Amino acid sequence: MRCTNCDYLNPDDARRCANCGSDFTDVSQHAPVQAASAAPATIRLTSAPVIPQTTAAVAAPVAGPVQTVNVIVQAPAAAPAPGPTIILAQNAAGPGCLVRALYFCFIGLWLGFFWTGIAWLLLVSIIGLPLGLLMLNRIPQVMTLKPVRTVMQVVSDGGVTVVSQGRVAQHPFWLRAIYFIAVGWWFSAFWLSVAWGLIGITLGLGLPIAFWMFDRTPAIVTLDRS
Repeated sequence: MRCTNCDYLNPDDARRCANCGSDFTDVSQHAPVQAASAAPATIRLTSAPVIPQTTAAVAAPVAGPVQTVNVIVQAPAAAPAPGPTIILAQNAAGPGCLVRALYFCFIGLWLGFFWTGIAWLLLVSIIGLPLGLLMLNRIPQVMTLKPVRTVMQVVSDGGVTVVSQGRVAQHPFWLRAIYFIAVGWWFSAFWLSVAWGLIGITLGLGLPIAFWMFDRTPAIVTLDRS
């Protein structure tokens, strides 16, 4: 038996240490010394892959190992912006057919006769060609009070709405010029002569047809889209 005090080897039946005199009957000398060692805490580090989205980390406050939960919040896709919206509406404002017919019978008939003659004199003079063409294109308004057709354009883009109004889109200028030189100048004279002839020959019965022909005069002269 070894003494726990001086580490001297004594006989097994000894009650005291022969070296230092320590009492072997004391229980604390034989009580095994046990050192309780706590298991070392293990810390594990993990790296999560980077996600190119909005990520919020939420840690759960519970005992034991800490667990990290990755919550992915994805914003809803934005609605595409509406494209431009174009609305074309014909402007039909103007006097009714009855008013136009009465005006034609009492004023437009004789006024249109002088208006047409002056327009053709301007065309012959070459110098007054632009004014003569303008007068021929205005025959429907002078003789029948036909309203000038316009269009209203509404464009909506990015929350901004733009409203504009103007005349109907015309054919290219070069096309209208070639048409007038090749066809319009002589065909319009024939067209107006037929319209006036219908009024005189039919004693007014051909008035509706003549009325329609006068309205179409700008298109016959210069392909005007009035």
